Amino acid sequence: MDTPQDFQSRELQDLSSGLGYSTDKTLARYFSTSRKTIWAWAKEGRIPKPHKISANVTRWSNDELQCYLRTIGDA
Repeated sequence: MDTPQDFQSRELQDLSSGLGYSTDKTLARYFSTSRKTIWAWAKEGRIPKPHKISANVTRWSNDELQCYLRTIGDA
């Protein structure tokens, strides 16, 4: 059985690998910031916009985030 730490570690690995989708909470952990800052960055265009999956579910594409990070890393 996975512990919460195992699950969080796997979420961060998926984000780093560009696999699947991430929550604002996972992105906040990845960037060492707050969830509020993640939403502000998305609104400002500092990170890609999230995808509305359903009425109460919004996620960021890990692949889009990694492509964007590589692009700004090359600038």
